[in-house]
Amino acid sequence: IAFRGGQPVLRPAARKQLDDFAANLTGRKGYIVEVEGYSPQAGSTGIQSSRRLTEAVNRYLVTEHEIPVYRLHAVALGNAPVTGMNSDSDETKPVKVSCVRIRLMENTLAAQEGASPHDATSATGAEERP
Repeated sequence: IAFRGGQPVLRPAARKQLDDFAANLTGRKGYIVEVEGYSPQAGSTGIQSSRRLTEAVNRYLVTEHEIPVYRLHAVALGNAPVTGMNSDSDETKPVKVSCVRIRLMENTLAAQEGASPHDATSATGAEERP
């Protein structure tokens, strides 16, 4: 999600991307949304700028889609190089525009229907001792 001029304002296209992403979360269990913020600015200025971008995305996901705050993990990376920003490339490049990258991380065991901690230990072979 690109941000114009590094301002933490979600444009309609960005909101649409977030709406589409959030629609895929309906009914899912055991997930974390990782929100990575990037800025072309160097040093602490870049980190602060990227933090404001991640906060804008988190705020939108919480207020508009009721995603619990505990499901969101934000990381402000400033001008750290990004790997694979283009889907057809694994190349690491510095960012040229302020942006946020969102990834869905899932715990497949927690996502299983009816999974309980007891089921998890028996599946791994671990035993509970009294």
